[in-house]
Amino acid sequence: MNRLVVVLLASASFAPVAARAADIIEPVPVVEEAPADYSGWYIRADAGYMFSSETSGSFRFFSAQTGLYGDDFRYSSIELQNGYTVGGGVGYRWAEHFRTDLTADYYDFDIKGTSACAYSFGSGDCRFNDHSDAGLWTVMANAYVDLPYFGPITPYFGAGVGVANVNYGDMRNEICSVTCGDPNNYYGVHEGVDSWRFASSLMAGASVDLTHSLALDVGYRYTRVFEGDAFRFDASDRAAGATGVQGRDNGFNIHTVRAGLRYSFF
Repeated sequence: MNRLVVVLLASASFAPVAARAADIIEPVPVVEEAPADYSGWYIRADAGYMFSSETSGSFRFFSAQTGLYGDDFRYSSIELQNGYTVGGGVGYRWAEHFRTDLTADYYDFDIKGTSACAYSFGSGDCRFNDHSDAGLWTVMANAYVDLPYFGPITPYFGAGVGVANVNYGDMRNEICSVTCGDPNNYYGVHEGVDSWRFASSLMAGASVDLTHSLALDVGYRYTRVFEGDAFRFDASDRAAGATGVQGRDNGFNIHTVRAGLRYSFF
């Protein structure tokens, strides 16, 4: 009997301790990671204004009298006049501050070229006065770094590499012996050619969140299109035996301001 009393008293004294120990050993809560506040895939559409810029080039001289080619001559100036650009692309955001995309853009602009004549022609100051137009496609792989944002505004910078297809229209060539624009001057037409070239670009700008999925993208893009063929010999030179490409450009520096929309799939 006494032993039973002792056991019961001992159990009663240890019960509160065991209860407190059970309260201390609680299940460890599972902490779930918050979902990242950025999407994966996105699409974009852009339009922009292309500023005028200058480059240079060269052309092969051909003598219809001898049927021989001479030295290459340099265009003193080739002006890419103001134009427009439109484009679009698809991209992927890999992290909060890093994304990439693949874009295709079209540029349309007029071209004006001037140079001294390769040979003497009549009297006075002899020079070439050339006019043409061109369509330019670029396909670029781009990478961007989005800087820390300021409310709905996120500045960014980026770079891209790719290819360009330059498609020249026919070039109207005028030989100015005294005054350009004189109907008595010689006029020739050179067929334009198209060529594939290497291209690279640098970008900077900012995006503004319009909604959770839609952003307005405004920025500047510099694109370097490398040298290539421009136009063929005119009909009179071809009739005298000239073949192949006569004129080349030394590449373009294209400066554009652009605005577009970027839609992210969450």
